Amino acid sequence: MLLISALLLPAFATGPDTSYRGKVMLYSSTGEDVVIALKNAFEAKYPNVKLDYYSATSGKCVTKLLMEFQSKSVTCDLAWLADPSAMITLKDNKHLVQYVSPFAAGVDPKFKDADGYFTGARLLLMGITFSTTSCSDKEAPYNWDGLLAPNFNKQLVMTDPTGSGSTKALIYAMVHNPKYGWDYFKKLSEMGLELQSSSGSTNNAVAAGLYKIAFGVDYNTKNLMAEGSPIGWHDTKDIIAVPCPIAIPVGAPHEELAKLLYDFILDPNNGQKLLTQYNITPVVDGVKLPAGMLTAPEIASKALPIDWIDLAKVSDKLLDQFDSYFKKK
Repeated sequence: MLLISALLLPAFATGPDTSYRGKVMLYSSTGEDVVIALKNAFEAKYPNVKLDYYSATSGKCVTKLLMEFQSKSVTCDLAWLADPSAMITLKDNKHLVQYVSPFAAGVDPKFKDADGYFTGARLLLMGITFSTTSCSDKEAPYNWDGLLAPNFNKQLVMTDPTGSGSTKALIYAMVHNPKYGWDYFKKLSEMGLELQSSSGSTNNAVAAGLYKIAFGVDYNTKNLMAEGSPIGWHDTKDIIAVPCPIAIPVGAPHEELAKLLYDFILDPNNGQKLLTQYNITPVVDGVKLPAGMLTAPEIASKALPIDWIDLAKVSDKLLDQFDSYFKKK
């Protein structure tokens, strides 16, 4: 476990810095509201730099990147995905620039690439999102096995793991845990679990009362709850955590500014602090957290193990097996 106080990290200037000029393009699967807040904060600190962004699922971001690599016309300067296994594949195919941010020292080794090609920049936790109009707090379970209860038959929904890196990680973690395995997903299939194309559509379906329960993402659900959406959230006993990594693609047209944005996101006084306002767990240790939020080291020690390198190797096979249960012709 790596515990490094933010006080030991490099101290960057706190006021506006006008020495950088140009534009930088971010591809991100993070919620667009978070990206917009990041854009505003970054441009306030670097007023002569414009941050543009493309917001989509991890799958769509990777597909767009691969097309750009193939055509040798990369427009992305920094990619921020919710799928470490996708970053590993990009690294293995020599599509990433090696860069170690000075702030990466505050990140647990479990959440970053040992060779310095990518670093986790936020942590998301998978958990149970439920409709408060059709499912009481008492009825909603606090662990994954509780979803197999008969009262949730045809009342369950999940974001399609083909496009969602976080859902794919959840499936891998549970399949490789003797408590669950593929048998768990077979049972969910028999119960009529439905798939949605994105976490947004999954949340909307639960909020509309179409389903009682979703395999949810913590910050998405909690932000909607704060806005008054009729949904609730339960953390699970078996923690599934995804370190959402950032990396610079080979051929990035503005590599210097990409590194600037990389550092800004990992800076505990800038990007990492901003994340807590959106119920997102910072990956850099030492950031003051809202009450009840686990620290990154705590999550690293408690979460179900995920071998991201293996997941990168077996990703297609994993998705094919999942599809055989839930996308039957």
